[in-house]
Amino acid sequence: MSTTELKVQIFESLDGLDQLQSEQVLAYIRSILSSRHDEEDYANFKRRAMSEIKRALNHNRGPQAA
Repeated sequence: MSTTELKVQIFESLDGLDQLQSEQVLAYIRSILSSRHDEEDYANFKRRAMSEIKRALNHNRGPQAA
């Protein structure tokens, strides 16, 4: 099933909801999008921090005397 077909099915199912149910669905979707955004921000922060730590360790190590 294509993405467009899935969207049409979702819209059709939303037509059967009353105002309160529609607001609850919207609030749920917003919470999912918000939490996913927070997880992506954390993952990007962690990746960037680990990269900076690695760079600092490599810089401090430098050429060692033999």
